[in-house]
Formats: sequence, C-alpha cells, structure tokens
Amino acid sequence: MKKLIGLSFAVLLTFMLAACGEAEVKKADADNKAEEAGENKAEKKSKEKPETQELAIGDTVEFDGIKITLNEARIESGGEFDQPQEEQFVVVNLTAENNTDKEQVMSSIMNVELKDAEGYSYSTTILTEGTKGQFDGSIEPGGKLKGEIPFDVPKSGNYELHFSDPFKSGKAIWKIPSDQLSQ
Repeated sequence: MKKLIGLSFAVLLTFMLAACGEAEVKKADADNKAEEAGENKAEKKSKEKPETQELAIGDTVEFDGIKITLNEARIESGGEFDQPQEEQFVVVNLTAENNTDKEQVMSSIMNVELKDAEGYSYSTTILTEGTKGQFDGSIEPGGKLKGEIPFDVPKSGNYELHFSDPFKSGKAIWKIPSDQLSQ
C-alpha cells in the first residue's frame, strides 16, 4: 500500500512539474476584432513588458484558453452555524468557459484568493448557507462551470480577486470596491 501511495505521489509530482510554465492571460473581447487587428502589436508589447489590466465585476479574462468571468461579488451574513471569524463573508460568483480541446480542472482553493486593501490574502472558507454551487470540478471542452466561493474577511475599502494557476506564472486580478458589493 505504501508503495502504491508513493508511486501515485511521484506520478502526480511529475505531471505538476511538467505543467509548469507561463500562463497566457488577456482580457476577453466579446467580438475579438481588436485582437485580430492588433495581434502583431500586442505580441511586441507583451515581449517588452507584461501589461497590467484593470478588471472589474462583470469583466471576462481569457486565461490559457479558459474564459473566466467575475459575475458578482456580495456580502453574505451566514446562518445559524456560519458566523464569520473575521467581520463578514464576501462571496464571489464566477463562470469558467473551456475554449480548449482538453478537459480543464478548476479549484477554488488552488486557483482563487481574495486580498483586502492592506494586501492580506484570504483563501476560501466554508459557508453552508447563502451560496449556490461550487467553483470546483472539471470542465469538458466547450463546457462551462459556474459557482460561488465564500471568503471570511475583515471589512475593507476594497478587495482584489486573484485567479492564477499555481504551476504557471501570470495572474488575472479583478478590483472590487466595497461600495460595489451587493448585500
């Protein structure tokens, strides 16, 4: 049994190291006309210096062939058994659309974090009431995954939602002002 677990771990580690690289992150355009027209200019610019884009609630970014949309961010009060350890629960609603020809896996723990105005990072928490669906699972080619991720956070003037692949460099960051959090 120990040999089987060791072998499984070795295979997993090999796949993880093979997947290391740089992610392609770009803001998605509904009609992609700007992408086609400025492809050469964008290639030159990306080689010079990576461009930081300001993303907001409702914006979509393409991350290695997967379109990620931040649909909503809101405050949830929790329930009888869900009381925040910090000051409040912030719940984000995301959609991932797989535009690649391979199955892709989303993990709320591995791919997503929330930062407050002071730069403190928060990972997902458990919230049994007030959320709909999980942002975890595999997405077949051409398929979609929609889910919500709760975070237990202190009150802050603004938040940043970070989406990344832990085995690649590159990150998509959405700015979320506190006054845009629905309740």
